[in-house]
Amino acid sequence: MNRTLTNKQIIFLIFSYIVGYGIISLPKNIAEHLGTGGWIAIVTGDIIIIFCAYLFIYLAKTFNNKTIFEYSKILTGTLISYLIISVIGIYSIATATITIKLSCETIKLSFLLNTPTWALTIVLVLVCFYTLLNDIKVLARVFGIFSIIFIIFALILDIATFSQGNLTNLQPFFIIDINALYKVMPKLIFPFIGIEILAVIPMDFKGKNKHIFKYILILLLFIGFIYIMNVESSISVMGVDSIVHYEDARFASIRRVEIDALQFLKRLDSIFIVAWILSVFGTIILTLYMTIFLLNKLFSKINRNFIVIIIMSIVLALTLIPTTMDILREALNYVSYFGLFILLVLPLMLCTITLIKKHFKKL
Repeated sequence: MNRTLTNKQIIFLIFSYIVGYGIISLPKNIAEHLGTGGWIAIVTGDIIIIFCAYLFIYLAKTFNNKTIFEYSKILTGTLISYLIISVIGIYSIATATITIKLSCETIKLSFLLNTPTWALTIVLVLVCFYTLLNDIKVLARVFGIFSIIFIIFALILDIATFSQGNLTNLQPFFIIDINALYKVMPKLIFPFIGIEILAVIPMDFKGKNKHIFKYILILLLFIGFIYIMNVESSISVMGVDSIVHYEDARFASIRRVEIDALQFLKRLDSIFIVAWILSVFGTIILTLYMTIFLLNKLFSKINRNFIVIIIMSIVLALTLIPTTMDILREALNYVSYFGLFILLVLPLMLCTITLIKKHFKKL
């Protein structure tokens, strides 16, 4: 059985992983530091993530049809390879846990005020558990549908928001503040996290995945465009001075938009919440898939479903620990830095070792 995915399946997985929880707070984080020139930070973040994608693709191409489980052993030895797997596992569980808790808190505060957070959490974890029992090809087909739904809804909402916004709120358009750009970059890490899924996807560069980087490049440029539209449309409605006071800035801006001619679209935020939940679901599932995939490789004699049960039990236990939104957002910052190591530092290190070994003809 051919276990490799098609190029289209891979880019849908990447899109579903990257575009998630971070999109609702992106306008606030950008405007707070760079004002109307925030699009420059998004372009910068997009360039960095494209470079990260190139590193992962280089490793995947060098070690055709292998994942980080196999080529990390070849490059660093068994001990360090297991350490890398452990780091990715901790990162994935932490990311999924924090995303679940933040998402459930946001849903409760924004739409389901009388629903206990623990109830929302249990429902989301159970749905994730059922979904993770399927293999990557099934996930790719599911998230392909989810991605298309999100893109359609996002573009419609952006156009609707711009139609109600004031373009003078976007001026001045060109603001370049290197110091502010440096300060905002940590806030941009989480919305761009996700390209590391390439580390656990086997790719056949002699067959169906020969031109995968071209597809990924187009995808990442499109994601950058979606983020810019998201930020600019929100600022056009609320203005910089107002938007910085809302953690869920995207929801806040959409609530101010009304299309009187379409009464069934009176509450645009109810449409956005559907698309947003689908995108958050993708981030949670795929970050946990990385850990399950690597543990299944490591403990090949153990049934995969049993590994899923263990991982989801850990996640459920962690999500039920009482916390506040402030603590969760602080934890999200730490996870973001952790993610920067996984998606940039780690592949850069492995690529460097690969080049050194190629130079000395030991690979």
